Amino acid sequence: MRYKGKIKELNHIVISDPSYDKDVWCRYEKDNLKEKNWNVDIDIHPTVDKIEDFTIKGTEFFLFLSKDKRLSELRENGTIRYLSGLEIKETEIGMDTACVALGINEKADEIIELRDDWQPECSLNTLTDGIFGTVKEGKLNDNHTVFIWLSGYLDEDTGYSIEEIVDYLQYQLNIVDLEKDKEKPIIIKQQNLLEKMTEIELKFKEITKEDPQLLNFFDKDNRFSNISFAGTYLAGIAVRNEQRKAGNLEGKMEKSPYSKQQEKLIEQYTNLRVEFEKTENELENNIDMEV
Repeated sequence: MRYKGKIKELNHIVISDPSYDKDVWCRYEKDNLKEKNWNVDIDIHPTVDKIEDFTIKGTEFFLFLSKDKRLSELRENGTIRYLSGLEIKETEIGMDTACVALGINEKADEIIELRDDWQPECSLNTLTDGIFGTVKEGKLNDNHTVFIWLSGYLDEDTGYSIEEIVDYLQYQLNIVDLEKDKEKPIIIKQQNLLEKMTEIELKFKEITKEDPQLLNFFDKDNRFSNISFAGTYLAGIAVRNEQRKAGNLEGKMEKSPYSKQQEKLIEQYTNLRVEFEKTENELENNIDMEV
C-alpha cells in the first residue's frame, strides 16, 4: 500500500529510542535543515515469515522524505533510485526501552524533552529491544541532505494496524495532503517490466544478429533480430499451421527458424508485454475512477 503527501517545513528530525541522547550511535537526528515542501512517500504492507514451526506476522514500512524527485525516488519494496554521486550515510535505529519515536520540528523537540519518560506517548511500542530499522541519508557533495529513507518493522503483537501506523507518521511528521497513491505501484510495476523487457530484447538481438541459420533463412530481411518481429512471425506460423490442421489451408507445416533458446526469450518477452498492457489498462481505469 502506497501513500504520498508533503511536509511544508522540515528543520529538525529525530528517529530514535526516545531515551537516547545525541551521542548514541544507533540514533538519527538532523537539525538546521531549513527545508520547505518536501515529498513524502510511505510504502507499508503486512509480512508473514516462517521459521521452522513458527509463523511470524508483522508490518513492514518504508518512509521516504525527499527534496526533489529528479534526485531520488522510492521504488518497489523499499528500493531507492538516486542520482549517481550522492553520498549515502546509514544509521541503524536501536532500542533499549522497547519503543521508537519519530518526529520533526516541534515533535522532534518533544521527543528530546520526554527523554526521561518511560515509553512516552510520542513513541511506538515495539515490545522488544534490538534493531527497529535503518535510516539512509542521501547528501550532495556540499553536504546538503536531499533525502531521508527509513525502513521499519512492527510485530503483529504490538497491535498496531496499518492505518494506525500511517496516522502516527502523519501526525509526528506534520504530513499534509496525505492520500493513497493508486498510480505509483502500477507505474513502478511498469518500470520493472520495461527493464526486464529491455534486458531480454538486447540479449535476443545479441544472439541472433550473426546467427548463420537466421541470416540464410531470412535472406535480406534483417528484421529477424528484432524480438517483436520474431514474436509476430512465430505467431503467424502458429496460426497458419492451425489452419492446415483444420484443412482450411494447403501446404506443408511450417517450422520455426529460431532455436529453442531464442524461442524461450521470445516467449518470455511476449508474456512480459502482455503483463505490461494489463498495467496500462489498470492505470487507465484508475484515472477514469478519479475523474
